[in-house]
Amino acid sequence: MINIAICDDIIEELEMVSSYVSKNIKDLDIPFKISSFREGQDLIENINSSKQNFDIIFLDIYMKFSNGIDIARRIRDSDKECKIIFITSSKEHAIDSYDVCALYYILKPINEEKLTNAIKIAVESLNKENKQVIIMNKKGNYRIPYKDIIYAESKARVVNIYMKSSEVISFYSKLEDFFQSLKDERFLRCHKSFVVNMDFILKIENSCAFMLNNIIIPITNSKIALIREKYYDYLLK
Repeated sequence: MINIAICDDIIEELEMVSSYVSKNIKDLDIPFKISSFREGQDLIENINSSKQNFDIIFLDIYMKFSNGIDIARRIRDSDKECKIIFITSSKEHAIDSYDVCALYYILKPINEEKLTNAIKIAVESLNKENKQVIIMNKKGNYRIPYKDIIYAESKARVVNIYMKSSEVISFYSKLEDFFQSLKDERFLRCHKSFVVNMDFILKIENSCAFMLNNIIIPITNSKIALIREKYYDYLLK
């Protein structure tokens, strides 16, 4: 279920965006729910009272009693993950939209093709974030989100998964079997003993990948040119 919010103080444009969004999500054959708001404060109050975050938020910038950029900043205080798409009548705040990590910036009058593209990108991003791998060991079964894996290391037939939370989950497997099970372009086999999540690579220098949390992962010397190419291709995407 994708939880969607649309916020615009002009009722005709609110209904138009709702209609476009509903049509596009239905075409993707994904269950969804749309909540509409006439003011930014109403959206904030709903988020605070229901304790249920939205996956995608379509947000006007120029509203009678609030500014969409300010509303987005307040949303980001509690939710770093939701996909914010601004729909507005001016280019003036395009740079400001980067400060709140907006996914897309659409100018009015609304071009349906651009809106369709924004929805597609938002859904693909959500699908990527929601991917999980199931791991079984003596302690039990684990559903591990891909986005929480920094890297995996193989030692003596045991794969250790190092998480963003600093937790380490270990299980018996070949590293190659684990790598193949992921089937996701963000993961890179950079060494016979290591698989890294490229989302957490800060830089590649000499024969090492410098990762989040001051982690340094070796890269096989014979593959350094190929690894660099794959990493740069991933960044460009």
